[in-house]
Amino acid sequence: MFDQVLNAVKQHLDQDPAVAGQIPAEHREEVHQEVAKGVTDGLKNQAGAGLGGMVSSLTGGGGGSVVSSVTSAVSERLTGKFGLSQSAVQAISGAVPKIVQQFVK
Repeated sequence: MFDQVLNAVKQHLDQDPAVAGQIPAEHREEVHQEVAKGVTDGLKNQAGAGLGGMVSSLTGGGGGSVVSSVTSAVSERLTGKFGLSQSAVQAISGAVPKIVQQFVK
C-alpha cells in the first residue's frame, strides 16, 4: 500500500506547479516519502478503528474526518523539516485530501 500512496503523492505534488515550486529540489524525494508515510499511517489508524468508525469519520460523523486528521498529521510531520516555509507546508498539506480520497473510495 505504501508504494501506491507514494506514487499518488508524487503525482499530485509534482503536477501542481503551486506545490512543486515550494519544494526544494534537493529534498523532493524526502518530502514525498514523509507525506506518503503520514497518509499511510493515518489510513492505518482509521482502519484500526474498524470499518464503521472509518466510514463514520469519512462522512464527518463522530468528530473530525479522516481527511482532516491525516492532513494535520502531514502538516505536523513537515513543519520544521527540509527547510520548508510555512506556505510550502500549507501548499503540500492542501494536496493531501485529494490523495487520501483516492484510497478511501
